[in-house]
Amino acid sequence: MPKYSRRELGLLLPALAAASASAQSSAPTNAAPAADNSVEKLPVLKTRSYLYNELPVATNGQNKQRRMFTAKTHTGFKMESHQSDIAPGEVNHPPHQHLREEMMLVRTGTMELTISGKPYRLGPGDVGVIGSNEIHNAKNVGTVRAEYFIVNIGRDDV
Repeated sequence: MPKYSRRELGLLLPALAAASASAQSSAPTNAAPAADNSVEKLPVLKTRSYLYNELPVATNGQNKQRRMFTAKTHTGFKMESHQSDIAPGEVNHPPHQHLREEMMLVRTGTMELTISGKPYRLGPGDVGVIGSNEIHNAKNVGTVRAEYFIVNIGRDDV
C-alpha cells in the first residue's frame, strides 16, 4: 500500500468528496426516496403537562390510544410517549421490533408482555423494558381493560 503525506491526503480528500457527490447525484431518478425520520426535524421537548382527559383518543377496534409527544431532548435524543387502553383478550399490535428501546408502564389491568418469545406478566405499577431490536408485543390477559403508558427512547433512523 502506498504511503501518502498529509499534504497529499489534503489534496486527495476534496477530490474523493467531489467524486462521491457526483456519483450520488447521478443515481437513478426513479429510485424511491428514503423515508425522512430525521430526529433533527423534531421539536425540542419543552416543560409542560399532558393531561390524560385532554389527550385525543384514537380507536382501533376495541383498543384505544392517546398520543402525548414525539420530540427530542435539548441534547438531540428522541423520545416518544403514548398511552394505550386494551380490551380483555386483545393484543396491542402484531409482534415487531425496532432499534429504539422502549418501556411499558402498567397503570391498570394485567398485560402479558412477550419479548423475544419470553412472556412477562405485568400488573398495576409494573414496568417492562424492551431492548433494542427485540421482537415484542403485548396481550391483555386479565378480565378488565388494561391501561399502560409507553415511553420510547432513541431513534430508528440510524
